[in-house]
Amino acid sequence: MAGLRFKIAELEREIKAMETMGEEFFESRTLWTLKDLLRDLQSIGGAQKGKARPLELQCLHTIPSDQYEAGSRRGSRKIHAVISGTWDLRPLEKREIEFCGIASTRIELYASDDPDKRLAMWRLELGAEDSPGCYFHAQILGDSDKPPFPEFVPIPRLPSLFVTPMSTVEFVLGELFQDKWPEVTASGDPEVKNWRALQKKWLQSLFSWYRREMEKTDFSSWIALKKAKPKSDMFLLK
Repeated sequence: MAGLRFKIAELEREIKAMETMGEEFFESRTLWTLKDLLRDLQSIGGAQKGKARPLELQCLHTIPSDQYEAGSRRGSRKIHAVISGTWDLRPLEKREIEFCGIASTRIELYASDDPDKRLAMWRLELGAEDSPGCYFHAQILGDSDKPPFPEFVPIPRLPSLFVTPMSTVEFVLGELFQDKWPEVTASGDPEVKNWRALQKKWLQSLFSWYRREMEKTDFSSWIALKKAKPKSDMFLLK
């Protein structure tokens, strides 16, 4: 099974939009990680065709927030997220790129008054041809032998709607900044409009694929989605 393919220019535009939209939400000392991510993506895109290389997001820190509750409510402690990830990419013809191996974004939460103590961790990932769970899925912890969620128990593989590295970053910002982030995404800024168009296009493709898989199956709808593997060109279609 071939990996998911994207237009390199669209992934570049997505990162540039997140740089602009997220600037006030990230620790300034870690903004270089997005700049490096964009530079490395451009480097991979211009490399020898067919040769896979890892793309890595280093530790991108959000600013502390107590806005993770709804409305006027505030959290009892300020927390911040640290986002990192690794994605194996293969440059193709027509300025396209393929996710061809590891594809994992890691989100960790810390109390800002005790930054050495991790409060939570989950990973948003793309599956493989023989993956037993949903192709687009999330896993909780699983990075040590200790419970809860020890490494040797790789379930639950929770279904996910987040397709690209930057879409997972937006999910985190939307959770931590319940009021301010929606305001940013509703603005008329050109970069924001670009962001909305890309996310809408990719999510519409994902939802259409889910619907088709449920309609053609002899299994229950949930098992159909669990077994389904997308075509590689799923997000290239207009």
